[in-house]
Amino acid sequence: MPYTKYKHIIVFLLATLICTQSMLAQVESTLFSGNAKINVVKVSIAHYKLEFYFNGVLCPTLDADNPIYLEVAGQKFSGKYSSFSQNGDTLFCSSVLTTSNGTQFSVEDKYISHGSEKIELQRNLNIIKGVLSDRYFNSLFGFQVATNSQLTDNEYFVPGVWYKGNFETECNLPATCPKSTDSCFYYREDRITLPLVMFRNKLSGKVVSLVHKDSDPETVMADDYSTLISANYQFGALGIKQINNTTYETFIYPGSEGTRTGGKGARSHPVRTGITQQYNLMISFSKTDDYASALKQTWDDAFSLYNPKIYNVDIPTCYDGLIETLIKYYVPNIEQGGIRDAPGFPFQVSLNDFLPIGIDYQMGFVGMQIPTGYYVYRYGIENNNPVSKADGEAILNFWANNSLSSLGYPRTWYNPGLNGASGSFRSGSDIRVCTGGMEGLLSAWCFAKKNNISKSYWLKACTRFGDWLVNNQNVDGSFYFSYNHDAIINGKHPVTDYNKYLTICTVRYLTELYIATNNSAYKDAALKAGEFCYTNIHQNYHYIACVIDNPHSYDSESGQMAMNGFLSLYDLTNDTKWLTAAEQAAKYTETWVYSFEIPVENDRTTATSFPRDRSIVGQHLIAISHAAADLGFAWSVFTFYQLYLETGNEHYLQVARMSAHNSKQSMNWDQSLYPGEARGLQLEAFPVMIPRRSNGVETTLNWNYAAHLDPMFRFKDAFGTPDVEAVYSMPKAEQLRLLNIYKKVQSSNYGQNDINGLESSIAESIKIYPNPAGKDEKITIEFSSGNNANLEIYNVDGTKIYGEQHVLSPLILINKKKIWMQPGQYLVRIAGEHFISNRKLIIK
Repeated sequence: MPYTKYKHIIVFLLATLICTQSMLAQVESTLFSGNAKINVVKVSIAHYKLEFYFNGVLCPTLDADNPIYLEVAGQKFSGKYSSFSQNGDTLFCSSVLTTSNGTQFSVEDKYISHGSEKIELQRNLNIIKGVLSDRYFNSLFGFQVATNSQLTDNEYFVPGVWYKGNFETECNLPATCPKSTDSCFYYREDRITLPLVMFRNKLSGKVVSLVHKDSDPETVMADDYSTLISANYQFGALGIKQINNTTYETFIYPGSEGTRTGGKGARSHPVRTGITQQYNLMISFSKTDDYASALKQTWDDAFSLYNPKIYNVDIPTCYDGLIETLIKYYVPNIEQGGIRDAPGFPFQVSLNDFLPIGIDYQMGFVGMQIPTGYYVYRYGIENNNPVSKADGEAILNFWANNSLSSLGYPRTWYNPGLNGASGSFRSGSDIRVCTGGMEGLLSAWCFAKKNNISKSYWLKACTRFGDWLVNNQNVDGSFYFSYNHDAIINGKHPVTDYNKYLTICTVRYLTELYIATNNSAYKDAALKAGEFCYTNIHQNYHYIACVIDNPHSYDSESGQMAMNGFLSLYDLTNDTKWLTAAEQAAKYTETWVYSFEIPVENDRTTATSFPRDRSIVGQHLIAISHAAADLGFAWSVFTFYQLYLETGNEHYLQVARMSAHNSKQSMNWDQSLYPGEARGLQLEAFPVMIPRRSNGVETTLNWNYAAHLDPMFRFKDAFGTPDVEAVYSMPKAEQLRLLNIYKKVQSSNYGQNDINGLESSIAESIKIYPNPAGKDEKITIEFSSGNNANLEIYNVDGTKIYGEQHVLSPLILINKKKIWMQPGQYLVRIAGEHFISNRKLIIK
C-alpha cells in the first residue's frame, strides 16, 4: 500500500520539520533588568518575537506571538519584528508591517534597561505608505497580566479614578463609573493626574505598571466636538481590559477611551502617508506585600520621572491679600450698620462683576464661616486693628451663642434675616461641617486666652459639642455621617445617614479639645475614633465620603482628613503607628494632584476659566467620576511639611511646596488676573478635560480663603511665620525644636504650660556620654521615658542618618558598627511617651 510504503519517509519529514522549527524558535538575545528580562526569540527567518519575564515567570504581551500591536479601522493588526540588534543595555527592534489594503507601517522600537526591573520602550512609528481605505489607526503596548481570573481577583491603580476598593460595596461607586462587569477601563491622560496604570495580583503580589514618560498631551478643539480622527491628538490613554477571563494592561495612542462607561469615546490617528507617532513607556515589574506599597512605588516612580515644577508665588503677599479680601467682603449685622441679623462672609463672590452671591452662612466645609471669622479676629489682635477684631469676634459670637442644639449638636447653615427679621437654620448637619467649623472656634478661644482675653462661652460651645461626640460615639469608635438637629427621639438626635467614614473628621477636633481642656474623655474618644479609622480607612485603603456633596466614594479630601487625624494622634502619643497611617494617607492624597502639565487646546481662541498661561500642576481632582479640579490641595501644606521634618524625606518637601505655591496659580495675588480687585479672589473649580480649563465655577467661595489660610496659621502657631519658605530657611535643628513644641499643644496653645521650660527640664535629664566622643568610642544615651522611646539622629544638613523604634534606656551606640558618624555635629532626637527632646552630639 502506498501509505505503508512511504510511511517512514513521511515520519522522517515531519520530524525534520519539527526539529527545524524548534531550532528556529530559539533565544537570540536577552536584555536583563534586575529580575526582569526580555528574550528575543527567533520564530523563523527574519521573524522575531519578544518574551518578557519577571522572576522567571513569563509575562505575555497583548499578543504573545506578535510584539507589535496596532488597531487599524478598529480591528487588530499585529506582527513580529524583522530585525534586531543589542548594544549593552539597549535592544533595537524594527519591522515594516503591511495591511491587506497595502498600508505600510514602519516601527522602530528601542528597549532600554534601567535596572531594578525597569525597562523603557521608545517607540517611533511612521506610515511610509498610507492607503485611505484603512482610514484610521491606534498603536498599543501592554501585557496579559492575568488569565483565567475575574477582574476583581486583582488590584489596580489609575490616579484619581481607580483604587483598591472601587468595586467594593463600602466604596459606593457612582453610577457614571465603570462597573466590575464592564470590559473597558481606558483613561485618557487629561483625566488622570499622572499617566500611569498599575496592576497587582492579590495572591502572588506581582506588580506590573506602565508609565507614559515625557507626555505632552496636546489636543485641538475638534476633540471637544467628538471628532474621532485627527493627527493633532497627541495624548495617550492607559488602563485595563477584561476579555474572556484574561486581564490586559494597556497603553493606547492616541488616547481612545473606546466603550468605557463615562468615557469620551474613541480617538484615532488618520492612516495617511507621513503620519508619525513617538512615545516612551516605562515598564516596571515588582512584587509587594500589599496594595499600599505597590501604589506608593508606582506613584513615586512616575512622580520622579516628571519631577513637577514649583511655580513660586510670594506667600506673605498671598497671606495679606487673603486677609484683605475677607475684610473687604465682610457682611455686617444690624448692630454694625448692616441689614442682616447675623454677620459673616458671602457664600461666594462673582469673578465677573466681583459682587457677592448668596449671603448665607455655613460654619464649615465650603462655607467655613467660623474659621474665617477666627482669621480676621486674630489678624485684628495681631495688627492692633480694632475693626477687624470686632468683625471677627461678631462672627464667632454668633455661632457660639446660636448654633448648638439643646443637646450640643451644631446647626451648621444659617439664612440670615433682613431688616429686623430673624433668620433660620437650614435642616441637615453632617459631622464634617460640624468639626470643620468648631475647630475654628476652639482655635479662636485658645488665641484669645493666650492674649489674656476671656471668651469662656466660646470654649463652652466647643465642650458642649465635644460632650455630644462622647455621648454619641458608637461602640466601635465611629460616628455616623449626619444627624437631624431638628428632632429628638429618646433623648438623641436621630441619624439621617449611617455611613461612618466621616469619623476621621472628628479625630483632630477631639484631640485638640483634649489638649485645651485636659478632659480625658475627649482623648479617649479621639483614640477610639482613630482605631476605627485605622482599621476601616487605613488598613482597608478606603478613603471615602469626605467630599460630602458627592456620592460616598473615593475622593481627594478623604485623604487630607486622614492625614490630619492620624498626624494629630501621632503628635499626641508619639506612637509611630499613627505616623505610618498618616504617610499612607499622604501618598493617597498626592495621587489626586496633577503632577504633569496638560495644556489648553492648541487652536483655542475663546477664553478659559483657569488661566491658559499658568500651570495646572498642583491643582487636584475632587472625586471619582467628578470632572472638576480645584485648589483644595492648598489645605495640605503644613501636614506635608511636618512629614518632611518627621521623616527627613525630601519628597514631602517638594509636595509641600507644590501645595503652598502651585495651588495659587489662579489666585489674583499679584493682581494680574483681575487688576484692581481683591488679591485673594480665585477660581473655585474647573474641568481639566475637554473643553480644557473652560466652563469653570467662575466664583470664589469662602472655603477658598480658608484652604490657603488654615495651613498658614498652623505655620504661624508652630514656627512664627505663615511662609513655608521662611520656615525652610531656618536651621533644621531649630525647625525640629519648634515642631516638637508645637506637637505638644498642636493648635490648642493657650499658654497652658511653660512649654520651653518643660522641654528644657526634660532635656537636662537626658545624658549622652562621652560627648564629644571619639570616632571609635561607644556612646551611651540615658533617658527616663517610663517604658521606651524612639531614637533618631540627624547630620548637620538635617538628613536623618539613623532611626530606631522602641529603644530602652540605657542605649549603647557603637560608631562604625551600628551607625557611621564622621567627625562633626549631630542632632539626637529622643521621643518618649510623654516627651520629645533634641540633644547635640559631637564626634571628634
